[in-house]
Amino acid sequence: MRLPARGDRPMAFALLALSLVYLWFFVPRGWIPHDEGMLGQSAERVLAGGLPHIDYEEPYTGGLTWVHAAVFKLAGIDLLHLRWLLFAGAVAAQMLTYFILRRYLEPVGAAIGAWVALGWSFPNYFAALPSWWLLVCALACTWSFVRYVDTGRPIDAAVAGLAAGMSILVKQTGLYVLMALVMALVYAPGGERGSEQPWRRERVPAVAVAVAGIVLAFWILRARLSISDLLYLLLPIGACCRLLFSTGDNGAQTGSQNLLRGLVPALAGAAVPLVCFVAPYVLDGQVGALIYGAFVLPQRRVQFASFEMPPAHWIFAGLPLLWAVAPVPPLARWPLRGWWPSAIVLSLAAAALAVRGLYSPSVYQLIWQSARGAAALLPVAICAVLALPRVQDVKERRILFGIAAMLAWASLVQFPFSAPIYFCYVTPLAVVSAVALAGNAGVATRPALPAVAVLLLVFALASMNRGYVYNLGVVHEVMAPTVPLELERASLRVGEPDAVMYQRLMKLIAARLGDGQLVAGPDAPEVYFLTGRFSPSGTLFDFFDDHGSLEGGTNDLPGWQTAGVVVLNHSRRFSLGPSTGFAARVREEFRHSRAIGTFEVRWR
Repeated sequence: MRLPARGDRPMAFALLALSLVYLWFFVPRGWIPHDEGMLGQSAERVLAGGLPHIDYEEPYTGGLTWVHAAVFKLAGIDLLHLRWLLFAGAVAAQMLTYFILRRYLEPVGAAIGAWVALGWSFPNYFAALPSWWLLVCALACTWSFVRYVDTGRPIDAAVAGLAAGMSILVKQTGLYVLMALVMALVYAPGGERGSEQPWRRERVPAVAVAVAGIVLAFWILRARLSISDLLYLLLPIGACCRLLFSTGDNGAQTGSQNLLRGLVPALAGAAVPLVCFVAPYVLDGQVGALIYGAFVLPQRRVQFASFEMPPAHWIFAGLPLLWAVAPVPPLARWPLRGWWPSAIVLSLAAAALAVRGLYSPSVYQLIWQSARGAAALLPVAICAVLALPRVQDVKERRILFGIAAMLAWASLVQFPFSAPIYFCYVTPLAVVSAVALAGNAGVATRPALPAVAVLLLVFALASMNRGYVYNLGVVHEVMAPTVPLELERASLRVGEPDAVMYQRLMKLIAARLGDGQLVAGPDAPEVYFLTGRFSPSGTLFDFFDDHGSLEGGTNDLPGWQTAGVVVLNHSRRFSLGPSTGFAARVREEFRHSRAIGTFEVRWR
C-alpha cells in the first residue's frame, strides 16, 4: 500500500502507536489462576534466595524467573508488575515485526501486517508466561539473522545467537529457536530441483544439521506421533531438512568461511547467557539437579498436561490463505479495472465473512482452522519455491529459508499442550513468513492480500480479542474480565466469579491461619502466592512429584498433619484430584470447613 510520499511514514508510525495503545488496555485483563500463581511463587522463591530446580521445582529453565524476581525487588510484589515488563517485550515484538515486514511492504502495509500479528497474539492472553518471551526472542533472532545476511557482519550473527541463547533460558523449547538459526546459517543456496549436486566437504555441515534436525523432531514428538502432529508439526521441519540435503555451493558463503563468519559467532553468542546461568550450579555442584529439573522432569507434561492438535483434515482449510501468497495462478480474473477496485471488493467480502463468524460456529472454525493450517503449510510452500529457480538472489533465498525454518521450529511450542492459545505464540512468525513468501514469489501486489489482512484483522479484533483463552479457537463468546481482583499481590481485572471466590478465600485463610503452616493442593500455586506463603515441598504442580501423583493428593502431604489450614482444590487441572483416602484423613483431623467455589478450606 503506497500513500503520497509525505504521508506514508507518518501514517505507518501512527498505526504502530495506535496498536501499542490498543495493547495497553489488555495488560491487567484476565488471568488463569494457576499460571499466575506459578509465575509469582517461583519469582518470590528466587527473591528469597532460592535456586531454581534446587530449592523448588521450576517448571521452566529458570532464567525468566530471575528477571521476575528482580522486578519484584524493584517494583514490589504484584503480578501486574510482571505484565508491564511483558508489555515492554510486546512493544519490542511489534517493532521487530514491522521492521521485518518493511523489507517486503511499504510502510503502511507493514504497519497493517504488524496489526494482524498483534491481534492474533498478545491480547488473547496477556500473562507474563515464558512462551510470549520465546516469541520475542524468536523475532529478535530472525531480525538479527536478516541483518547478518544483508551486512555479512559477524556481530549480527552473534546477536542472533544471543537471542537464541536467551530463549533457552526463558524456556526449554528455546532450543527450537537455536536449531532454526543453525539451519539458516548452514543453508547455502545454489541447487535446483532435479539437478545433480556433487558431493563436497562444504556440504557436510548442512547434511549433518539436516539429519540432526529430523532426528530431534522425531525424538520430541515420539510420545504422540499422531497424523495431526506429523502434518502440523513434523512436515514443516521435514521440508526444511529436505532442502538442506540439496543445498549447493554458492562460493563465498560455504565451507569453513561460512562457519567462521556466521555459525561460530552465533554459537558463541548463544553460549554467553547459558554459561552465566549454569555457573552457580557448577559452583554448587548441582549440574545434575539442573539437568534433571530442566529437561527430565518436564517430560511428565506429556502424561498430565497434554492437548491434541486439531484433526488432520483441518490442515487443508489453510490452502485458500496459502493460495493468496503462493506463486500459483489466480482462480479467477476480475472484470474490474485497476488494483484498488478489486482489493476493495475482496476486502468487503472478507470483512463480511469475519463478521459472519461471530454468529456461525462453522464459519468461526473455518477462519480459525484456515489460519492454523496455513501457518503449518507456509514453510513447506517456501521450501518448494526455493527448490525452484524462482528466487535468484542468494541473499533473499537465505533470508526466506531462515524465516521458514524459524516458523517451522517455533511451531513445536504447540507440543504437547496444543491448546488454541499456543498457536497464538507463533502467529507473528506466520505473518512474517506469509509476507516474505508473497514478496519473493512476485505476488505481493495481488488484490487478495489486503483482503486476507482484513479477514484476519477483523476476526481478531471483533472476536478473538473480545473473548478469552477459554473459548479461543472454539467458538465466539464475549468475555469481559473487568472486575478488580482487589488483592494486594494481584492488581488484575478478572471475571466476577473469580474475584468473589478468591477474595472470600483469602479472607478466610487469613482469619484461620495465623502463624501456622498452609497446605494447598493439588495444583494450587496461586493460593500460596496470594497468601504470601511457600509450598512446604517446593512444588508448584503436583504431577511433577511421584508421591503426589501416586497418592492422588498433594506433594505437601508429609506436612499436612502439622498445618494450621488445609485447602483442597477440587478443580481438575493437571494432577490427579485429592484421593478419597487422603480427603477422609484430612476431614477427620480438621473438623471445621467451608466450601468456597472449587476449594474446600479446613481447619482445626
